[in-house]
Amino acid sequence: MRNISVSHKILILISFLLIFVLCVYPYLNFFNKIFIESFNLKLIIKVFTSSMFVKALFNSLKLALLVSLLCSLVATPLAWLLTRTNLKTRQIWKKLFTLSYAIPPYLGAIAWIKLCNPSNGILNNILGVNFNIYSITGLTIVLSSFFFTFILLNLMDTLGRMDATYEEAALLSGSSYIGVFFKITFPLIKNSFLSGFFLIFLSVMASFGVPAIIGIPGGIFLLTTQIYTYQKLGSLSGIYMSGILAHGLFLITFVLIMIQIYLQKKSYKLVSGKSSRLNLIKLRKSQPYINIILFILFFIIFILPILTLLISALSKTQGIYSFKNFTLDNFKYLFSLNETLRSFRNSLILSSSVTLICLFLGFIFSYVVFTLGKSKKQLINFLISLPYSTPGTVLALAIIFSFGGKVFGVNLGLYNTIGLIIISYIIKYLYFSFKTTEDAFYQVDISLIEAAKLSGAKWHHILIDIWYPMVKPAILASAFLIFLPALSELTMTILLTGPGLETIGTLLFQLQEYSDITGGTASALAIIVILLIMVLFLLFQLLNLVIKREKI
Repeated sequence: MRNISVSHKILILISFLLIFVLCVYPYLNFFNKIFIESFNLKLIIKVFTSSMFVKALFNSLKLALLVSLLCSLVATPLAWLLTRTNLKTRQIWKKLFTLSYAIPPYLGAIAWIKLCNPSNGILNNILGVNFNIYSITGLTIVLSSFFFTFILLNLMDTLGRMDATYEEAALLSGSSYIGVFFKITFPLIKNSFLSGFFLIFLSVMASFGVPAIIGIPGGIFLLTTQIYTYQKLGSLSGIYMSGILAHGLFLITFVLIMIQIYLQKKSYKLVSGKSSRLNLIKLRKSQPYINIILFILFFIIFILPILTLLISALSKTQGIYSFKNFTLDNFKYLFSLNETLRSFRNSLILSSSVTLICLFLGFIFSYVVFTLGKSKKQLINFLISLPYSTPGTVLALAIIFSFGGKVFGVNLGLYNTIGLIIISYIIKYLYFSFKTTEDAFYQVDISLIEAAKLSGAKWHHILIDIWYPMVKPAILASAFLIFLPALSELTMTILLTGPGLETIGTLLFQLQEYSDITGGTASALAIIVILLIMVLFLLFQLLNLVIKREKI
């Protein structure tokens, strides 16, 4: 830092302080509050030896394993089919099967309850089956229909970048395509597969919305829902019990994160470099049948749940399926509630302000990391990614303990305010803007920066006049990744919200959990949220096209 100006050093110092306050301080303070200031060995033993903890831990691990296995069975052959065959519609299916990635899983939970409710589920009534959605099997199906995209995207990216030389050689030696896959392809993509597998495992362990909406009514508690239950007791001991349990969940997820980082480091060692073009498998007459199978799968995963929500939202009486029963009363009732417009207003304020703040911080932090070099890059990368990888329930409790009262001796009075929720969203979603923008920094030709320095330009002029225009597309791309999840966030908000602070996510949860008068109001709100997400998704696609044309 010898050739860095004083103002530049101040920027670096402020950046490190902000990263510490946002990404390190909550964890240190949370641990201090629970295990040092309020250390209670009897309470700790009580939490970790209780039958509720044992059941919650067993259910969490069992569900995470089942979902990871089911996602693997669906996503692996699907990724191979969409990258290694001459299926004419594969580009369309690639986009369609990743649509569920943009939809909050708890919306799917509401839909599947309407489909497979033991009393009046649509499928149970029409098909005459007796499937109970309030079960481990139900949870597995719902979560898998959303999380399979993690492995699918991971494997499609890896297979697309993989050197096809090894597969080509095996085929020339007389091996079958199936033999090539198991003997050559899968061993090469194994680390990428395992990375996706552990990502799903971690996501299930951290999930709250689906386990709360389906699991709690079915008497199936996971670690996340047990933390929520303790916290909602309202007593001081309940809050500390939730804090103790949160540390147990954090330890489990931290181990999983370390395993995933290790696997990511090993990935692509054999699949990088210049690739030869692999002869795609010719499907010939089987293409129509494969398209039918893919459509059925997409229908079950995406279309059926949305169609169910639409029928429920338009039904005056749930369980009766006729045109005479269709009405807009559920939508009218929804917007007659004071909470509805307030939840949309709060969600839009939260998502917009958090997106802008995260974009600014992500840009500055990316620049600081770039100027400091690789030695500090890995540490800052890890610190900023830690909150995103932390289960939302754990992070929310850490934020309550750290920013809800006094912060470094100053009482900010943020408990039960929108300010506390904004802080939590910034901490959670900062990783998106930082990672996307940081990658863009390393793709810029450094000669432009060197030329500006030789011309006598100051660092802040270079940052604004050169860096910003060059990485602006990445900044705009990360805006989409922040705005959408923040708009419908539930896991953290349910623990942080108070009177008058309803958001779209918490209102949906309340309508579903406590049941509304008509039974279809939650579905009506879910349909509106899905339409809003789809519109924003299309706007993002159009924005991407405009940016690409500008670059050309």
